[in-house]
Amino acid sequence: MGARFVISLLTAFAATLSALGGIGWITARLLVDAPREQFLTSYFMFDLAPGWSCEIEETEYVCRPAGAKPYAAIAIIAMKERNNLDRLEDYQAHLQEPRKAVRSGGETVMSEIRYVRRKSLAGKQWVEGLHAGSEIPGYLTYYLATTTSYLGILVTLSVHKDHADKYMRQLNEMMESLTVYQR
Repeated sequence: MGARFVISLLTAFAATLSALGGIGWITARLLVDAPREQFLTSYFMFDLAPGWSCEIEETEYVCRPAGAKPYAAIAIIAMKERNNLDRLEDYQAHLQEPRKAVRSGGETVMSEIRYVRRKSLAGKQWVEGLHAGSEIPGYLTYYLATTTSYLGILVTLSVHKDHADKYMRQLNEMMESLTVYQR
């Protein structure tokens, strides 16, 4: 074998590796989503939907999608140590009652309950409910509640009615990835 053959062989081998590597990289970029950013606390963690951020405000965690005020959606995650009133049945009964909302000008109105039901997220039972006008006028409020062995968890998403489907889907995806650190 001559030097010319070896150089040609190595050049063809390098070109083939480069082409296969490029095809693999492009395929991975098109078919595989980048890992989501995680929101981590000392009690739990979950994967954030693209563009969302969370921060602690006093005793609750407040999450919002990117964008300018007024936000199209705002989620509040509250957790507390369980007591004898923190059962799924209690949460469901509570959500089946209309909520009082105070409109500008002081007028009190009752929320419209769209539904209250059980659902499974990541193999865990949750109570979900949807009310119209229970927190903010013109907004829908989507509730998710569940329990662990020692915590009661309530997630509230107030979302403008024009964006409800998108943000409710994103909230459910985030809660599907919820991991609560058990004692």
